Amino acid sequence: MPADETPTVSVVTTAFQAERFVARALRSAAAMEGDWAVEIMLFDDGSTDGTADVAEALKGEIPNLTIIRGERCGRAAALNRAIRAARGDYVAILDADDIALPDRLTETLPMLEADPGLAMACSQALVFEHEPPALPPAAPAPATVTDITPAMLYVSNRLVHSTVLFRRSTWEAAGGYDENLDICVDYSFYFRLLRVGGIRQSSAVTCLRQRRADSYFAEKDHQDYMNALARIRAEARAGLAIPLWAQLAAAARAAKNGAQMMAHQIRPRQGVA
Repeated sequence: MPADETPTVSVVTTAFQAERFVARALRSAAAMEGDWAVEIMLFDDGSTDGTADVAEALKGEIPNLTIIRGERCGRAAALNRAIRAARGDYVAILDADDIALPDRLTETLPMLEADPGLAMACSQALVFEHEPPALPPAAPAPATVTDITPAMLYVSNRLVHSTVLFRRSTWEAAGGYDENLDICVDYSFYFRLLRVGGIRQSSAVTCLRQRRADSYFAEKDHQDYMNALARIRAEARAGLAIPLWAQLAAAARAAKNGAQMMAHQIRPRQGVA
């Protein structure tokens, strides 16, 4: 993309201590297919490792890459700051340890362009833990789409952040990401968007998502996670119509997860009475 061309899409990656993964993510963003002008933005959220240096080394390879070095501010604030600096009408989020597949934009952007009432489009991800798997084979049939209702989202967060594409205007209308949250900032943001417009999900797999035992989220206390969910769902009930069945289903799911966590914590070690 020429330097003076206004991008259609801004791919936003925020990174903290992501030296091992960030080049992989940025290269995957640069390899996405489509005729739209794209800029790639990395916000380094106060990393003390070589995250920013690794990204700087890619500028010759990825000329549409912009790097912002910031002080440590947290996930939500980092996302908001990066999006404020972005120039595209659409924003695609890509976590620093995930991999965008070539059809990431071709599967989601047409949905937004075809329906002005949509606030966000997203798709599916293939989860891996260690080495990235081979790319999934082409789907035997066209992808199907599902409209995500507040009730569906309330029961469980079925959306993968590294597949979402939303209008910059709806991010502004929704008030951006909630900077008072430390975790689950994506889940909160989806409810904010649903107050502005619809969310539609494609069944196409457009992302490889890495599950890491040493991720910031994985290291958070279970109670912190439950507290965040309780707050997010309370705000959802205050601003959206959440039917009773969804509230009961979410409560049952939370109770089951809590019981499993409790059992894991009190299970005696082998050979210990």
